[in-house]
Amino acid sequence: MKFVKRISLFFILPMGMYTLGFYSHMKLQEEFYPGKFRTVEIEERSSGVSEEPQIIPTAREEEQVIGADTQYIIEEVDLKKNTSVETKWKVPDKYIGMDRQQFVKEMDLYQQSPSLKDQELGFVSVEVASFSKERVVVRKSYIFKEVSTSFYLVNEKNYVVVYCDDLKTVYMNTNITLDSLPDGLKQEIIQNKYVATEEELYNFLESYSS
Repeated sequence: MKFVKRISLFFILPMGMYTLGFYSHMKLQEEFYPGKFRTVEIEERSSGVSEEPQIIPTAREEEQVIGADTQYIIEEVDLKKNTSVETKWKVPDKYIGMDRQQFVKEMDLYQQSPSLKDQELGFVSVEVASFSKERVVVRKSYIFKEVSTSFYLVNEKNYVVVYCDDLKTVYMNTNITLDSLPDGLKQEIIQNKYVATEEELYNFLESYSS
């Protein structure tokens, strides 16, 4: 029994001395290097995978193109009177699906070659005043031709041509030849016969048109 106790003391005493020495060493380390072990602990705690902030993508702006439901407005401007009139029309099929850039290009082409009707009205220019998928406004500018109340009958290449009272604007081409008219009337037309009213003009046309 005494032998067992001696063996136990032989092992316990050195272990106690080792433990005491290790503890003293750690205390000295903490005293000379404060926070060293605490930092390691904090780093270990914070080394876990952190969640990245969720990025919510901004919604893409809806594309602005002409659709079948787009309001299509023609604004006609009288440059002489400085007045304008807006008229709502159905969107022409060829414009559906166009964005602003494509539509502006289309209007530029139209300005270079306007319709015959617009030319007769006194068309000057066209521009895109407003553009969105809800509403498109096309502004057409005109110097409207005054409606003639009097006319001139003029000989051109042996045919009678009706001019407006400015003697510059052709009001109507006819199939009446100069040779088919009485001599007196023929001489008047050669000298540009003046016709005072629209009624007088149509009486002449009814009388001599074939």
